[in-house]
Amino acid sequence: MKRLLLLLLVLSLLFSCQKGDGKNDDRHLVLRYADNQPEYFPTTKAARYFAELVYARTDGKIDIRVYGNGELGGEVQCLQQIQFGGLDFARFSLGTLSAYYPKLNVLMLPYLYTDSDHMWRVLDGKIGDDFLSQVEEIGVFGLCWFDAGARSFYTRMPISSLEDMKGLLIRVQENDILSSMVSSLGADTVQIPYGDVYSALQMGKVDGAENNMPSYFYTGHFEPARYFFVDEHFRLPEMVVMSRAARNEIMELGPEYLEIVRECARESGLYERKLWKEEEQKAFAQLESLGVVFTFPSNEEQERIRRAMEVVYDDFTGENALLIDKIRSQ
Repeated sequence: MKRLLLLLLVLSLLFSCQKGDGKNDDRHLVLRYADNQPEYFPTTKAARYFAELVYARTDGKIDIRVYGNGELGGEVQCLQQIQFGGLDFARFSLGTLSAYYPKLNVLMLPYLYTDSDHMWRVLDGKIGDDFLSQVEEIGVFGLCWFDAGARSFYTRMPISSLEDMKGLLIRVQENDILSSMVSSLGADTVQIPYGDVYSALQMGKVDGAENNMPSYFYTGHFEPARYFFVDEHFRLPEMVVMSRAARNEIMELGPEYLEIVRECARESGLYERKLWKEEEQKAFAQLESLGVVFTFPSNEEQERIRRAMEVVYDDFTGENALLIDKIRSQ
């Protein structure tokens, strides 16, 4: 009995050092970060960079463990875990987050930004900061923005014009506004989880999908769908968020630790952008060498696609319409 009581006392002391009341200088936190991309992907590399920065600048008091390759679940599952405190950090596409916080839909409109530089002028400014703060309404805390490039269509058969899209069955993210965008081109849409897209393309259950070039390459989607139509219909930034539970635990260490986490997240966002640009160039070269057929629409065809998708803007009125004007004028 004495040995049992001694063992319980030791375990209690160990637990209090790790999850104590914040007054113990030896206390440290072990937190979890989820990403659905593989280890070599820019977002996962940036997550590890974030974890390394935080560990170094907090002298090991905050130890963030990164789980890539969807090990902790898909984006929807991870978001639910974040909201209920079962997960501490994660990176999400706005396509996922906007289903829970619809105000984000305005940042996903087709051809909203003229180019990448335009998007970062918006997201690095007050508009971007406001959205990072506003997602607190759904129980998460926005930390920084990640780049996810421009999205284009890829298909099992060649397409080169708006007419070629009509009647095709295109996979889109699990988000209704994205379905509306693609439907405006005359295509049919189906919402399929990310991990099921390869088999759907391979078995001919869908004619194509849309995504950025590095994702198209690393998922192997180029194997069953080797035609890539570079229309760049929209840019879909991603957000790194923190759970309310993790925020509270970090605050118990001291408010200065929360600021360290925020600063490290912002630095990881800049690092991810650099990695992303490099990855886009590499993916294009590798895909070309593997026989992927790239089709670049003419300026006239690009304008036709833009006008066809403009119909989705009709649902954005009032404050949203003013915000769209503000974004376009940046």
